[in-house]
Amino acid sequence: MARRQESGSGSASMDQAKFNNLFPGLGQQEAIAILSRPIAELEDVSDRYLAASHLINFPGPVTTAALMACAADQDPAQAQRIARRKAVESLARLDAREALGVIAACLGEEDIYLVETASWALAALACNDPAVHRQLIALLADPRQIRRVIIQALARLGVRDAIPAIAALRDDDDGMVAMAAITATARLAGDRAGLHQLQDYLLHPDVTLRRAVIQDLMDGEVVEAADAISSTPVSPVFRLRGARHLAELQRDALRADPAASRLLLQRFDRLLRDHPDDLTLVHAYDRPPDLAFLVRELYGTDFGRSYLAISTLERQHGVAALPALTASFADEGWNDYGAHYHLIHLFGRLGDAAVLPLVRQALDNQRPQFQKSRPAAALALARLEGVEAIPALNAAVTEDGSWELRYAALMALDQLGKAAPAMVLETEDWLVRLRATAAPLA
Repeated sequence: MARRQESGSGSASMDQAKFNNLFPGLGQQEAIAILSRPIAELEDVSDRYLAASHLINFPGPVTTAALMACAADQDPAQAQRIARRKAVESLARLDAREALGVIAACLGEEDIYLVETASWALAALACNDPAVHRQLIALLADPRQIRRVIIQALARLGVRDAIPAIAALRDDDDGMVAMAAITATARLAGDRAGLHQLQDYLLHPDVTLRRAVIQDLMDGEVVEAADAISSTPVSPVFRLRGARHLAELQRDALRADPAASRLLLQRFDRLLRDHPDDLTLVHAYDRPPDLAFLVRELYGTDFGRSYLAISTLERQHGVAALPALTASFADEGWNDYGAHYHLIHLFGRLGDAAVLPLVRQALDNQRPQFQKSRPAAALALARLEGVEAIPALNAAVTEDGSWELRYAALMALDQLGKAAPAMVLETEDWLVRLRATAAPLA
């Protein structure tokens, strides 16, 4: 499995439940046995990490006890250090408040990544121990620590005693720290004066900062940043999360105002269509690259560079690029979820009936890592197959899947002049329902 960076910080992806059960053949007792087995006896040293991760699927006191034992195990072996971090994360995701003492003890460890995970976990478990709060504040004076996550934890816990230490970091040389400090000061002290600075980071050359600031704008409830977030060149996962969060903050007002509702839907249509022309690109080429280079850029972790490549590829090569794109898909794109997403969109915009099987497979793909390709496939299918796509789109609209898939399928039906299935009008998701009841936007 090709792996790509999708999180804006060390803990940003810890709440993605759809990735929980990646090892369906592994049972609870077997996973616990792996955790207790000496590392030297494991077939693969990564098994301990996998077991700590997989136990999230078996909530209960037996699992909690096994994970607490792993989290307390100070074996210096790298495999155990990594497993220990995962055990702390799993305990928090299981809402195991009985593990607070074990997790807090991790704050004194030398492993800064364990400290990072423990900080996040303590906030997730709403730790209200003043002594632990003081320990978190003290960690801010240590530049070795991943202070961004510690700041976020203190803000989430509402620790007002941390305001002076956090405010002192608003101009830190590390942009990740400075952004978090600005946001946390606004949340804890009500000082929103610095929040306007955050939007500048949306176009930072460093993709890590571009991703991370979206979370800061969400945490700071900077609702006026929704359009800027929507056009920043990062993975759609971050943009959709940010835009949706800020829309939720204004839900009632948006639904009550027809003009505002239409503007909102147009924003989400652009987000799901995800064409580079709707983004503010931050990179440029010194000279025109060849097609092979452009295709290779689809596999990069900086989506800003991928979008530049897509824009250049469409403009300079158009449909002539299809043989290279389909060959790349067959070679490795089918298994790289970032490139897969870009390729499905390109097939929809450039393709013909020859790529329909690939698009249909993408629409039906249930692998968790490939879920963002499914909305792209719904839109591509409508472009390539026309009205013959309607049954598949109706099925996607009514599926108990992601709201993004249902929304994109509604967009596709709209483009084909087809009304939404009646049952969608009763969906609990207000944004999907709003799209289903809207006048045609295509």
